[in-house]
Amino acid sequence: MRKIMAVWDTSPLYAERLADFANEGGKLPFRAVAFSSADRLKEYAAKHSVEILLAGWNAPAEELKEIRARQIIYLGEEKRANPEKLPSVYKYQNSERIMREVMACYAGDETGKTISIAGRGKVIGVFSPVGRCGKTSLALTLAQVWRETERTLFVTLEDCSGFREMTGETYGECLSDLLYRYRHGGSCWEKIGAFVYTWGNVDYIPPFRYPEDMEGISGMELAGFLEDMASEAGYGILVVDMGQTGSQAAEVLESCDVIYMPVMEDRISQAKIREFEAGLSDSGRDGVLERLEKLKLPAGTRMSAGADYPDQLLWGEMGDYVRRLVGGGREREEE
Repeated sequence: MRKIMAVWDTSPLYAERLADFANEGGKLPFRAVAFSSADRLKEYAAKHSVEILLAGWNAPAEELKEIRARQIIYLGEEKRANPEKLPSVYKYQNSERIMREVMACYAGDETGKTISIAGRGKVIGVFSPVGRCGKTSLALTLAQVWRETERTLFVTLEDCSGFREMTGETYGECLSDLLYRYRHGGSCWEKIGAFVYTWGNVDYIPPFRYPEDMEGISGMELAGFLEDMASEAGYGILVVDMGQTGSQAAEVLESCDVIYMPVMEDRISQAKIREFEAGLSDSGRDGVLERLEKLKLPAGTRMSAGADYPDQLLWGEMGDYVRRLVGGGREREEE
């Protein structure tokens, strides 16, 4: 059961819109409820456990003391924080940014445990030893199609993904920061919402800040990171664009439930694929081979990668192809 995030502001319309955004797509591990008055909020809080209260800047302190909420986060009306009203987030900004900041402020469970949905999410890997094969476009489309029925998160392990330019976003924390917290024993999964951005219909974590951020990380450690993310971050589907990941690839692929591998038919590409498969076999990773699904992607799927690129993929030939692919996978699961 998702915990409650109460939203109370002097503008009932603002509170309703912010709550609606928080509930949209099920990205947060909370159910947001908007309130138009202190009396309504106190009545609700007397009967329900409120995890977070987003309180308007002008909310009377004496009223807040009467409301049972594990954590209060203020909706500030000035960009400069007031030391007397911390933690706080600036209310007059993009709703997505507000929610990321709220999750960054969220103190988490008193026991230190992370928030998770029961059961491990499925990890879908997208990998190919062949370049320029449509791998990233396939991964982005898979994330969008799965999102229609499952809470889905996209992660890319590409050294140079081009996401900053394509999305036009200026990122704060990214995969580098999340992995740093994970490696140093910091609590990170209950604050996953602070790292999640949306591009079109894709919920994603911004990629590594620098290619060097992957240096010194073993394949086994990276695989464990993805496994824990699938188990603890509250997503039913984790779509991972594996990039090349060098010598780490085989170990990372072992964390995947299914691996989609775009292929090409030219001689060099086929030689690379055979070499990759031979390496898996020689290293005793027959389980990875069994989970590989080679795909010949539809021709003519390359298009300009702008702000509407995810929509172009979802509603174009690639989207139709992936819906058939995913539909077949669902049918196999139900048999």
